[in-house]
Amino acid sequence: MAGKQKMVLLVSVDGMRPDGMMEADTPTIDALIANGAYTLAARTVMPSVTLPCHTSMLRGVDVPRHGVTSNTFAPLARPVPSVIDVAHRAGRRTGFFYNWGELRDLCEPGSLDVAYFRQDAHRPEGDQHIAAAASAHLKEQAFDFLFVYLGYTDECGHEKGWMSKAYIDAIGNADLCIGQVLAACAEVDIDPTVLLLSDHGGHGQSHGTDCAEDITIPWILSGPGVKPGELHSEVRIFDTCTTLAALLDLPADRTWEGRIVTEALLQK
Repeated sequence: MAGKQKMVLLVSVDGMRPDGMMEADTPTIDALIANGAYTLAARTVMPSVTLPCHTSMLRGVDVPRHGVTSNTFAPLARPVPSVIDVAHRAGRRTGFFYNWGELRDLCEPGSLDVAYFRQDAHRPEGDQHIAAAASAHLKEQAFDFLFVYLGYTDECGHEKGWMSKAYIDAIGNADLCIGQVLAACAEVDIDPTVLLLSDHGGHGQSHGTDCAEDITIPWILSGPGVKPGELHSEVRIFDTCTTLAALLDLPADRTWEGRIVTEALLQK
């Protein structure tokens, strides 16, 4: 009898503060924490803005190295490969499902086997559409690496305020979306290793500063190959890239500045 298929699933919930996550109704995230390695005190980069933060997340370097300092992409003067690029070159099947268009440059053209975009992050149904699309594709053909981005939480924070009831409900909506994707995995016998995090937090109706509310993010790793428990060492958002590569059995690129979060991994 064949075992379940493995997959690495990266989920980014834009603008999700750890304290907001803990206040929201999040049974899916709660289960990932209970069975995984986690910290509620990981740190993002400055400026704590979506595109710079995601560039660090996927390319494994801090902002001074990649040079993306706003939500307008500028080609890197000294290129740094994304973990998606490295996975693609190694023959891994890759997918990215997202609802904020500025994220299109997180990897090189041609590195994604499936790229699904719908400009629909301004309402809860936008995240639901992304989850439904990712789930449908999973049932058709599996991925080795799948990245799911949910943008409504950030949009809600800007409109209604971070830690408002609407914002907390938006996190709950994201949890339902993550649960849908994981249910699709179970339906087709995929046992994913999930890395769930945010790009930044927020305060009032904004973010981008170095205040704790903006730069503190959750970082949760759960599934096969993970050593459960709370992480007490410092985790930075650009450690995500290097740790993802390790989970995919890929060597770290020499340009990456992030470390492998080894205390979250079972020894092989």
